[in-house]
Amino acid sequence: MTFPRFLMRLLMGSRRSVITGEHRIAGPRREITIRRDKHGIPTIEAHQDHDAFFGLGFVQYQDRGFQLETLLRVVRGTLSEMVGKQTLAVDRIVRRIGFFRSAKQQLDVIDTDIRHALEAFTSGINAAQAFASKSPPHEFQLLKILPTPWEPADVLGLVKLQTFLLPSNWDVELARLNILLSDGPDALRALDPAAIGEVAKRQGSPVLFDDLNTFLKLVGRGGGSNNWVISGSRTKTGKPILANDPHLAPSLPAPWYLAHVNTPEWAVAGAALVGAPVFPIAHNGFACWGVTAGLTDNTDLVLESSTGEFDVVEELICVSNGPDEVEKVRISPRGPVITAPDEEPIALRAVWLAPLPVRGFFDSPRARSFDDFRKPFAQWPSLPMNLVYADETGATGWQLVGQLPIRKAGSGTIPLPPEESIWDGWIPFEEMPFAINPPEGFLATANDPPSDDPSLGIDFIDRYRAELIREALSQNNQWDVELCSRLQYDVRSRPWDELREIVLALPVGNADLELGLAELQSWNGRMEADSPAATIFELFVSDMCIRLAKAKAPKSWKTVLGVGDEEPFSGSLFAERRIAHLSATIRNRPDGWFESSWEEVMSESLTQVIRTLRATRGPGPAYWQWGDLRQLRLEHPIFKDHWLGRVFNAGPVPVGGDSNTVLQAAAKPYEPLALTHNIPNLRAIFDVSNWSNSRFVLAGGQSGNPCDPHYEDLFALWQAGSGVPIPWTTEEVIRGAVASLRLSAVEFITQ
Repeated sequence: MTFPRFLMRLLMGSRRSVITGEHRIAGPRREITIRRDKHGIPTIEAHQDHDAFFGLGFVQYQDRGFQLETLLRVVRGTLSEMVGKQTLAVDRIVRRIGFFRSAKQQLDVIDTDIRHALEAFTSGINAAQAFASKSPPHEFQLLKILPTPWEPADVLGLVKLQTFLLPSNWDVELARLNILLSDGPDALRALDPAAIGEVAKRQGSPVLFDDLNTFLKLVGRGGGSNNWVISGSRTKTGKPILANDPHLAPSLPAPWYLAHVNTPEWAVAGAALVGAPVFPIAHNGFACWGVTAGLTDNTDLVLESSTGEFDVVEELICVSNGPDEVEKVRISPRGPVITAPDEEPIALRAVWLAPLPVRGFFDSPRARSFDDFRKPFAQWPSLPMNLVYADETGATGWQLVGQLPIRKAGSGTIPLPPEESIWDGWIPFEEMPFAINPPEGFLATANDPPSDDPSLGIDFIDRYRAELIREALSQNNQWDVELCSRLQYDVRSRPWDELREIVLALPVGNADLELGLAELQSWNGRMEADSPAATIFELFVSDMCIRLAKAKAPKSWKTVLGVGDEEPFSGSLFAERRIAHLSATIRNRPDGWFESSWEEVMSESLTQVIRTLRATRGPGPAYWQWGDLRQLRLEHPIFKDHWLGRVFNAGPVPVGGDSNTVLQAAAKPYEPLALTHNIPNLRAIFDVSNWSNSRFVLAGGQSGNPCDPHYEDLFALWQAGSGVPIPWTTEEVIRGAVASLRLSAVEFITQ
């Protein structure tokens, strides 16, 4: 335990959850047993569905109480009540979008069993709040607040929040609009060849950008992920293997929660998102599944008329140590207006804001075939995802899910007026892409385009990670868990493969350029943490991206690159795709970009990189190791930049990889040496031949309590590319248990 954490424990107590003994509480219908292994991973044993979901909510609050509080307050727009006026902009934009407001409407259309699951799960959270009322997590005392009871709508609202934060194209629409209005259509065509040329009628809102800036800095962004499934014909055991590493902001605690839930009718083990009762990455003892963000286009921005008719909803925002605020939310027939009341109205039209039923992962624990697994996702109006699947029969599959609009007018690439942006129902689930038992013996996704159909969207992540994974899978017929783990940790740079010959052919003109070329000449093309050549290459492509952006978009170049003060653009896919655009442009070297030749510009760029490194980082390559200059820090959502960050953060630590390596450790195109902003918070590998041989790891640990030994006990394993099992068989669960908690109702109920 670090000294700041020791001091906190001394002053405030450890506040660790009660995880042993027998206790009567309100909520369970029959006895629930919760056994925890040496890593703090719980196995919940329940006699019925209600108690299974109740138990999952209970343990999530025990381990992640303040994380749940923060998520709830973001969803409801009540952060300012907790931390003051500095989050008022966040609450305003959240109230305008209406995550919680639309979630309450959605409750009216979901099936009864789904509603009951949400009710049981949130009852478990609330019961754990009461159970720990005398010693809530440290943050509650530091902020002088009490826990907020959860409602079923909070869970649905959280799914909507995640769908908004993971790339759903609205931020790229704003970036295109800003570039178009600032520098014209030629700039947009040069810097975004994927865009379909549409013309906007009105300028975007600078106040909207400011509000989104504050919002996104607080909640973080993400959206990349890798997954693959390998058929038995390519594995050592003859049974499939499935691997998954979803990429999100480097938060502590992680957004994922490991658990095993067991009932007489179904069981599931894997990773749930904190605040949700389902498992997007898991197995049920017969089948396993994993996810990546699908990035299909389910959201549009609509340029409404200022003279239009709007419904108005008044939202009261309470502010700690300040006067309350009233936000007048305008709602158009297309959706909520996300600009301020005194600004030109821009409406957010989103599938996930519509009151539509949802099933999806709620049915996954009972799946006994690929069809069983995929068909419930016909009702999935939330986050678009690439699902991969494998089961004990040897079947493997992939399904793109997430309901999408049929656009009768407009293509969803840029904000348009209502008459040019028309939806006409939903793309039928039967027409969504899928595959089963491919002849290649593997399937892999990495946020790359799922097909060539533009009706699905055009804003996907570059193909580099997907190409590297598929290339590796095609070259081996003896895959096992260990080899999959190595592939998840791979740091090979495909952009360097594309540019190596061109860069190394640059004529030597000075000593600095000669040094840079010599380092790159001997480089193996891997973004290892101890590699100075990796640093040189990363800074070279960054500098070249800046030169290209300024050449074609002198007014909006910051938007193109996602410069830190240019939120909401800094996390958008427009900025994330700069390296592939640069590589293609350098390989083609078209006329009209610079007054000098491409070779002269690249030589000048590489020279400048070496001189900057000498001046700011040290006299030679020994001082320029990539992992030393660009590091990883796991950050607390509230105290990350506070002096209490010394208690709640972890790191910084060196880390290899970049935005385009299989090991995701994203480097921003404008700030390549800033702390990495996107990582695989979770890695999971499923061995269908032996579920107990499956492996999981979090960037951090199971607990959100810095005085708990499980706060970051998995982080070292994560850094090493290793993992731990989740006990599956009854014998493993009992033998591995280091703590056992039994919960029963205050009044015993038979049902």
